[in-house]
Order: sequence, then structure tokens, then C-alpha cells
Amino acid sequence: MLDRLTDIKQIRRLQVTGGSTYTVSLPKTWIDELKLEKNSNITLIKNRNNSITLFQEEQNKKINAIAFIGKSDSKESIRRKIIAMYLSGYKTIEIKTKGMEIPSMHRGAIRDLVRTTLMGTEIIETSSERIVLQVLTQLAQLSFDVALKRMYITATNMHQDAIEALKELDLEFAEEVLKMDDEVDRFSLYLLRNLNLSLENVQVLLDSGLEKPSDCLGYRTVVKCVERIADHAGLIAKKIKYLDSAIEKKVLKEIEQISKDSLTVFENSITALSKRDYEMAEKVAASVTQVIDKEKKLMDSLKQNNNTAIIKLILEDMRRTAEYSRDISEITIDETVQSVIAES
Repeated sequence: MLDRLTDIKQIRRLQVTGGSTYTVSLPKTWIDELKLEKNSNITLIKNRNNSITLFQEEQNKKINAIAFIGKSDSKESIRRKIIAMYLSGYKTIEIKTKGMEIPSMHRGAIRDLVRTTLMGTEIIETSSERIVLQVLTQLAQLSFDVALKRMYITATNMHQDAIEALKELDLEFAEEVLKMDDEVDRFSLYLLRNLNLSLENVQVLLDSGLEKPSDCLGYRTVVKCVERIADHAGLIAKKIKYLDSAIEKKVLKEIEQISKDSLTVFENSITALSKRDYEMAEKVAASVTQVIDKEKKLMDSLKQNNNTAIIKLILEDMRRTAEYSRDISEITIDETVQSVIAES
């Protein structure tokens, strides 16, 4: 047990060399394991939690990944495998078979995945037995806040368009809403990929606009919340085709108001997060109850007819939008609680 502890932790005394330079020695075993040499460049980061991180510029650099597939693999299985490698941070992903041609349905599934879901990824080589994907997008091309903002705007537009389609019972417009979900998924996977890499590489963390590794845990939850809000907008659009007739005007007006309220909560939760505003996040979390109360009141007042069950499901999607927004605001509260704590 002691040997394992010394492999990852040692106490060294800080020394003074000259008048203004402090030095600390590093264990030779660590230097050997990290393959460092004399004159190797080391980057130092002063963290907000009063610690110092040392790392080499090329640490944990993931380049190539190879996955073998066969006829028994389903399209969804291959899709999950490629997405897992993308999220892990590999720059090149090679899909191969063993002595057989890649089935046309698998080839088509890979092309569709690259085109619709994997941001910054291109097919750079293809043959009968292999397909090579390369992630061309630079890691810090979009900061976390910028990419999250675009994801939020798309999710909001989906919700608003779904309500417009609901008002007009426009099935074509509803189908367009569903297509927008691909864009949200693209940003979601891009952000999750960068968060995973940020946990391994401090430089990626800083380039993404984050401050400390623990940020990645909360922001991963934020990304999933925005993704789920977009999913519920898609569910609203899907349910329109099951309505037998136009919704009563009075009920429709109340639905529109609940929709606006849930989107206001959503917008405020993202604003509080980007500003790291504890007080605003606290107000957002408290305001969700009002949206839920309005949703419940309308639920209880609905007269039973052929549309009632579908309307209730649509209202539930709106409530879930508000609840996920509360989850986002609670992440902000957790991240900024130090700003309101008076330490003794």
C-alpha cells in the first residue's frame, strides 16, 4: 500500500536558488515513466484551489483508434462504437473488417453518422474493407460557452417551432423540427468530447474556457440537460399528428403561455451559468415551481375529449423543459456557492 502511495504522492521541500527563484525536485521514477529528459518543456498552471499542476505539452495525446466490425454487428452497434471513440478524443478512427467487404447498409450508416452527428469529422479514406474517419475540428475552435450557446439557441428554436406547428396542426413543419435535433446532437457530442479531453489535458481545459477539472463534471450534466430539452421539443412535434382536431383557443392560449414561461426559465438558467451568477441561478430555481403550478392547473381543468391525453403529454414535455432548466441552475449554484459563503 505504501509503495502505491509513493507512486502518486511524495512530499518534497521547496528550495531557493538565487534571490527570486524557487525549485522543487521531482522523483526520477516519475521522470522515467513520463519519458521526460533534460531540457524538456514543462507547463505550470496555478489552479483556483491553491494547487499547482505540472504537465507536458503532448500529454495523453490520442491519435489513432481501430475498430473491427462484422456482418453480425447492427447499424446501431457500429454507431455506438464510433461515437464512443469520438468521445474518447481520437483524431483518426478506422473501421475495418477481417477478410470481407463492409456491407452497404453499414457503409451508409457510417456516412450518415459522419454527415449528421460528428462535428468536424470527415471520411478521408474508403475501400471495400476499411473506412477511415478523421476529426478535423481543432479542440479550442469553439469555447465551451460559445458551443453551449449555439446548442441552447437550436433547442429553443425547436421548442418555439414545435408550438407554432401545434397551433396550425402543420405536420410538415413538425417534421422540420425533428430534423433540427441532429444539430443539437452534433454540439452535444462535440462538447462531451472536449470535456472528456479536458479531464486528461489541462491545456485543452484552458483552451475550452474552463478553469478547473471539476468544472467538467457539472458542465457534462448541463450538456445532457440541454440535449434532453431539445428531445422534449421533438416529442411535442411528434405528438401533433395524433391530435384529432384543432385545440380549443382558450386551452391553446394557456399552452402558449406555459411554453413561453418554460423557455424564459431555460434562457435565464443558461445566462446565470455563463455569468456564474449565484443570485440569478437561485431565482431561476425558485421560479420553476410557478411553471409547474400553471401546468398542473391547466392539466386539472382540461375537459375530457379525444385530444386530452395528447395535450397532457405535451404539457408534460413543457414541464420537463422547466425542470431540466432548474437542474442547470443548480449546477451554477453548486459552482458559485463560494461567492456567498463567509468563511470564519
